[in-house]
Amino acid sequence: MYKIGSKKNMLLYLTYLKLLLMNLIFYFIKEMYEIINNYRNILNKYSININNDNIFKFKFLDNYTEEEKGYYLSGLFEGDGNIYTRRFMIVFSIEDSYLAYYLCQYFNMGYIEGKYNSKKELTAVAWYIMNTTDQKLFINYINGKLLTYKRYDQYYKYGFDKSLNIQLKQPCEFNVLLNPWLTGFNDADGYFYTGFQTYKNSQWLKFHLELSQKDKYILDIIQKYFNTGNIIMRNYKSGTTAYIYKAQSEKAMKPFIEYFNKYTPLSLRRYKQYLLLNIAYNLKLNNLHKLLNYTLMLKELMLLQSVKYMSLNTKKELNEKAMIIINKSRKLRNLKEK
Repeated sequence: MYKIGSKKNMLLYLTYLKLLLMNLIFYFIKEMYEIINNYRNILNKYSININNDNIFKFKFLDNYTEEEKGYYLSGLFEGDGNIYTRRFMIVFSIEDSYLAYYLCQYFNMGYIEGKYNSKKELTAVAWYIMNTTDQKLFINYINGKLLTYKRYDQYYKYGFDKSLNIQLKQPCEFNVLLNPWLTGFNDADGYFYTGFQTYKNSQWLKFHLELSQKDKYILDIIQKYFNTGNIIMRNYKSGTTAYIYKAQSEKAMKPFIEYFNKYTPLSLRRYKQYLLLNIAYNLKLNNLHKLLNYTLMLKELMLLQSVKYMSLNTKKELNEKAMIIINKSRKLRNLKEK
């Protein structure tokens, strides 16, 4: 290991850290392909004869135009982002720590840090953007691509229009079918469900896309352009109200399948959920889901994609991977600030 002292050694150590961090991006890509291979292997195990080209699709950011990258970031930011006095922030689940780091390094903006509970246990990871140059770059990506006023109001509340000398455009409605805004938003706040529902001696396959929001506006826009799905209002004992959007039939899911085949989820957990739903959708479309081997295959896939059924060792491994990313990011940040 290099002793940090001279400028030359500092540059060597900085290069060494960057190589380590690039290796983490490789692992993100590797994990994505491992997910695909695991699903393929189970399909092959049960001799499932469906068109894989309609299912195993994936796009990295390199496949996006610059405009599309901005829409993805905007959706992600409106889903799980926030603006504070000095920083922009997007929160990710521990399972998506690789995605957080992939985005951070791909756009060369900000750094990754952990979020902890009162017991100092890691509960999530966050992508912080604090440097003025990085903040300008981020705003230029998302400017004109916001649907709601929450981030817009925060931006002006904390005076970023003056500190960055950039006027953030007012949110306006646009066709969410035509860009990856919904992919970013769904990576942050969505959920693909696939499962079996049992009543007496009958069992049937169910799947749906679900989005939950305190404000109904975004859900109305999604419903309008996809021309499908239902929105219900749910009141909780805590006194809060949420609006739930669901698309839950073959007909309702068809435009979403077409959309997410074009703009696939970048989140590892969303991608696993989507792969399972896409397989179930294609089986049901071809009336194959009731055959015994198909039912067994789907149940095996459900175990594969669900965090709920993760072993303690797997959860521990996820935490360890997240901490590696956080620690390497800290070291790189500290060196850059020297």
